[in-house]
Amino acid sequence: MPNTEMQPMTLVEKHLLNDTTLLMKLKPSKAFDYQSGQYVMLGLTPTELKPFSIASAPKDDGLIELHIRNQDNSEWMQDLFGLDTGVTLYIQGPNDQYRLDTPEALAKKQRTIFVAGGTGFAPMFALLESLLERGHDRPIEFYWGAQIQADLYRDAEMKALAERHPSLGYTTVLSGQVDESAPEKLVHHQVLKDFPDLSDARVYLCGPWPMQEAAKADFIAAGLPADAFN
Repeated sequence: MPNTEMQPMTLVEKHLLNDTTLLMKLKPSKAFDYQSGQYVMLGLTPTELKPFSIASAPKDDGLIELHIRNQDNSEWMQDLFGLDTGVTLYIQGPNDQYRLDTPEALAKKQRTIFVAGGTGFAPMFALLESLLERGHDRPIEFYWGAQIQADLYRDAEMKALAERHPSLGYTTVLSGQVDESAPEKLVHHQVLKDFPDLSDARVYLCGPWPMQEAAKADFIAAGLPADAFN
């Protein structure tokens, strides 16, 4: 059941991550408990709300981070992108979307694989942060697919994170730029190229619905148990 509790939150930080994607940080008006992988309904008013994934693990400062891509250039989206810090927005939630398996369950898997398409990066990164905070010592792979390099708006941070954590592999796939070093155009095809046998993996994936359907079918064909996907 969706969480219908709503509270006003203050926009305390905003900046563009690239030409089409906005980072927003919201300060709750009261305690807001959530888990990595959850999403919220966001509105400029309490009556018109849209879903967005929370883009980080819970932080000590209590702020809620969102990555919002302007996909339709609607009046609602233009108004959202044009807001100044200090304004009040309305949040309903949190609501379940993805949830990390227990430490014991993930410890039994050979590796955990996160696959993100575009701003599907947000909930996958939140899950990754929580998994690393656990001190998980099994191999972790993070794949991020986008059309062009500019869409990889946290690429430098991900590279730095992978350098700090030897167990973390980080791979990007650009569908609009194919060369000899990165011939795959679909991010889940790159996963299968690197790991053709997924029988002992746990996969979390977020992206457009057609991507999720195609990837799930191909991953299961590669041996991934159906209950080890999302």
